[in-house]
Amino acid sequence: MAEQEQERSFAQRLAHLIATVHPPDRKPYSYREIAQGVADVTGVSMSATHVQQLAVGARRDPKRSHIQALARFFGVPVTYFFDDEVAGRVDEQVADVVAWRDTQARDLAQRAMRLSERDRRTISALMDQLDSYTEGRDRTRRGRKPE
Repeated sequence: MAEQEQERSFAQRLAHLIATVHPPDRKPYSYREIAQGVADVTGVSMSATHVQQLAVGARRDPKRSHIQALARFFGVPVTYFFDDEVAGRVDEQVADVVAWRDTQARDLAQRAMRLSERDRRTISALMDQLDSYTEGRDRTRRGRKPE
């Protein structure tokens, strides 16, 4: 696959932030909430329609001030929108936060912290074995026809 085909557009990256960066007890921000939040946090004025057009790719050349304001609102570096490496790191961090929001994952982590160092190493080794088992099972399934 060509390198350009793997790169995500500004719209795709903004849409990803909208879908994933929000408080844990609610759904993603609406375009209206983003526009208001941008104005509150940065003083930059954007309409909800403009945010929506940027997120779906209908507007392809956002103003520098809008890029900076959106980055600040979502708590990401401006380079997130243009640098694949930065976007990858930020997306990994966001995925970690989303997983942490999952109460079951948080509960497991809190329980693990109450264990001794030795027991935490044992749990970590068990998790590594489960990951290896899952990866092997997934590789085996790829070669089979769906049931």
